Amino acid sequence: MNINSIQNGFYIPKNKIDKNKSIDNHKTSNNKNLKTLPYFSAYHINFKGNASRIDNAYIITGEENDLPLLVTKKNDSYVVEFDSQTEIIYGIDAKRYLENKDYFEYDTQIIFPKKSKGKITLENGKTITTDENSAILINEGTKAKVDSTKGYPFIVISKKDFDWYERHNNHAQNQDIKNKFLELIYYNSRLYNAEFTPNSLLDKSMLEEDFLKEAGIDKWGARNNLINEIYAKKDLLNEENRQSIELRKKLYDKLKNCELIEQTNDGYMKFKLMPKFEFLQKILKDTGFDEDEIAILEPVIKQAREIKMESRSAARNHIDNYDKELVKKMKERGILYDNKKYEDKYIYWRNFYGNENDLRAELYSKGFSKDEEDKIIESWKETNMTGFDLSGLKFIDENVALYDLNGKLNNWTQEKTNWISNSTALANNEGKTPFIGTSLVQTDENKVFAMSEIRKEEKLHAHPNLEEKRQTEVYLITSGAAALNVVKNGKSCVKILKQGELAVVGPGVQHCVNSILGEYEHIVVQIPSAFQYGFSFKSIVEPPEDYNEEQLKQEAFKNLYELQNN
Repeated sequence: MNINSIQNGFYIPKNKIDKNKSIDNHKTSNNKNLKTLPYFSAYHINFKGNASRIDNAYIITGEENDLPLLVTKKNDSYVVEFDSQTEIIYGIDAKRYLENKDYFEYDTQIIFPKKSKGKITLENGKTITTDENSAILINEGTKAKVDSTKGYPFIVISKKDFDWYERHNNHAQNQDIKNKFLELIYYNSRLYNAEFTPNSLLDKSMLEEDFLKEAGIDKWGARNNLINEIYAKKDLLNEENRQSIELRKKLYDKLKNCELIEQTNDGYMKFKLMPKFEFLQKILKDTGFDEDEIAILEPVIKQAREIKMESRSAARNHIDNYDKELVKKMKERGILYDNKKYEDKYIYWRNFYGNENDLRAELYSKGFSKDEEDKIIESWKETNMTGFDLSGLKFIDENVALYDLNGKLNNWTQEKTNWISNSTALANNEGKTPFIGTSLVQTDENKVFAMSEIRKEEKLHAHPNLEEKRQTEVYLITSGAAALNVVKNGKSCVKILKQGELAVVGPGVQHCVNSILGEYEHIVVQIPSAFQYGFSFKSIVEPPEDYNEEQLKQEAFKNLYELQNN
């Protein structure tokens, strides 16, 4: 079904909307009972600090006119997708919503973007605090109290999944989804075992799709061999890139022959010792690594060590799920850590097992019987969380999960990610994953610049609008302003989204963020998040004939500068 507009849960036929008239009962930032200002009227923008509420909301269509979106009277929320009844609440209205809320009927995500903080108090009295750029994932039917202690929270509520959608898990009926789950286990087991891909040694510019495409290199096909593939084409590179790849190839070869490093058959590397960087730095110097090489290694080492230290949440299981005698035996034989402090509550695995066979092989090598193996495996299957994106996970129980974006990584590339929640994240310790994905894109630079400066991968794209599968994307500009490239009736145009504006980009609408004016932040919601459907759910499109990226950028810059000066 092709949705043109949703108003309070009802379809609004296009011929029923007069874009030249104001809309009764639409909320403004000052008085809910006032009529809205003309649809695209300008208002003052504060470029420092986040908007206090949503001032304007509409649906961006692929046709000439966009469609206004009304606020609901019940929760001061916006229904941004009809079939899933997904609602969004932000700012002062979100704070007010949380003040009177102690029971969550539906799956709810509460995002604390930059300059905001909060806390959640669970039914058992336990309180967990959140810093900025955190997300609380609350499962339906949960009793809890969430307080916003600073700034303005963002809330997204999803009441039901699409009929065709299957959540990402190890028990998926769809074999392709199950395979993707197993692939994710593989990547996470590497990540949490403090292993790193040699691609982490490359300059970031050499990991960009455009650079690799121009060099004729398939990033995913190359896997962990990018250094060698780029080095083989060094004579085609400019002087700066040639020197860079020569330095990194030399470092890579040195690491492979270094006694400090283990390398697996699939190319991942791991330091045999993981002390603080300051100690390892001295060892590296004594081993023959120079200052330039150590400077390249420093962020890689620190990240690997931090992940290893934070991986307690993935390595830890409740002891109640395991046979006590077998726990004792596993500690004695080096399968588990002998952690005296929490020995009555938790067990901690020394290694991460990507699948059942890996764990069985380890148990067999340590002298466990077949019956003992079966008992341990049965408990491990019920409690193992290795197959999820746990990077950034700070707390989890049967009802709530808390993520911190500052510590979150892309599972597959070990690079930073904007996705604070997505369909590969863990929403509870029983293996539930979210239906909705939420992304934060930010910069503190108070200027006009192209989005490509902070997101090289941003290209004109569209989300599917098929009969059986579709995806809606929602933008909220909480700080600054953005210029979007949008294709309407086959022609390119620039659309300005100002601070406090919410825009729903319907399925099939071609768009991308062109330029931004900071201090900037936008929150994007994808309905649904669908990484398990091929780890992507958008397609780069062939632009229309009039699509001129440089010309559109100049137009966007002009509009943003005018907005700033006004």
